[in-house]
Amino acid sequence: MEISKSFGCGEMEIINEVGEVCRHRDIKSYIVGGAVRDAILGNRVKDIDICLEEDPKIILDDLWGLKYCQYHSEFQTAFLTFENGVSIDLIRCRKEHYCRDGALPSVSPSHIYGDLYRRDFTVNALAYDMEKGYIIDIYGGMKDLRDKVLRKIHPGSYNEDPTRIFRAVKYAVRYGLKLEDEDEIEKCVCGGAFDLVSNDRIVKEIYLLCCEKKWRENIYLCSDLKIFDVDKCLLEMEFEGEDHSDNVDLKILRLLYCLRDKKYSSVLAENSVLNKKLKSAAVWFNENFEKTANLIMNTMDNYKLYMILNHKNDYELVLLSWNSKLSFKICNYIYNLKGYKPSLNGRYIISMGVKDGKSIGKILKNITGIELNSGIKCGQKYLAEYLGENM
Repeated sequence: MEISKSFGCGEMEIINEVGEVCRHRDIKSYIVGGAVRDAILGNRVKDIDICLEEDPKIILDDLWGLKYCQYHSEFQTAFLTFENGVSIDLIRCRKEHYCRDGALPSVSPSHIYGDLYRRDFTVNALAYDMEKGYIIDIYGGMKDLRDKVLRKIHPGSYNEDPTRIFRAVKYAVRYGLKLEDEDEIEKCVCGGAFDLVSNDRIVKEIYLLCCEKKWRENIYLCSDLKIFDVDKCLLEMEFEGEDHSDNVDLKILRLLYCLRDKKYSSVLAENSVLNKKLKSAAVWFNENFEKTANLIMNTMDNYKLYMILNHKNDYELVLLSWNSKLSFKICNYIYNLKGYKPSLNGRYIISMGVKDGKSIGKILKNITGIELNSGIKCGQKYLAEYLGENM
């Protein structure tokens, strides 16, 4: 089967160059995985992975137009960018061994068949022989694509690497495939498979789910598979001015807000994958959201509202705004109170003869309260009256 129609001209230029260098050095080379899958489906290929049955390092000097190379000796992989703008990954064919379920695998060099066996699903265990021009399909991946089925390759696959469950969700939703292994996945999840996996690995997969166009469908399926429990009505709800089109952080926040599962709320707060601002919001949400919400609910005073919200970051404000009982007050804070500065500062008050620190603090507090609640800048008038009372 010819797959070149799914690649652009620049991509085919690089693929042909790599193939020619490998033929010259008598190295077997294969386009593998998602690139072959998407080409069979007639989709535009996004990522090009080429597996070699040798260390890619030995051909790097022979490649014309190579602009950038990042080589990893541990796994014998290389990420390459060429002058025509095309990027590819060169990967040594390898097999994997798991010393225990949930652990990261140890790897060793292999031929293409060992490399295909280590992959997650039949539809991803496809390789295109770049020299002979045919597809290697030893697990029935092409038939599964035609039948719109997603299934694992070998027994114990989900236990040895539970993150494959998240990838099963992603591919099933993205390509409209039926999960052949649904019962096995649920059994694996309920058996505590994810307890053996680090928070970082779990959050990385959740982040990738939220990068997908059908990110909500991914979360729904995770909930159906009992990975975590979410309030689907809250997840589906749209809020005024909200745009999730390309903001993955907002999608992660929405998942956090809709979770009924404290375990995964903690996972989203305790990891090194998400950015600092997002993690800070997750920690605050888990520990202080309800307390803060109650304080806001019980205040009708702009000054008190300002004092409650003044040090909240943007993500914390977003989480509060999703509570329908608070949304008006959060909008009031954002559009009318946030960024407020009193009309007087400490230096001006000192210049007017007030030296005592407690008095200065009291004046600033009172000015802030009056100005926030009235909307009128009245600092000088207040100070004149204050000084008159204390003369």
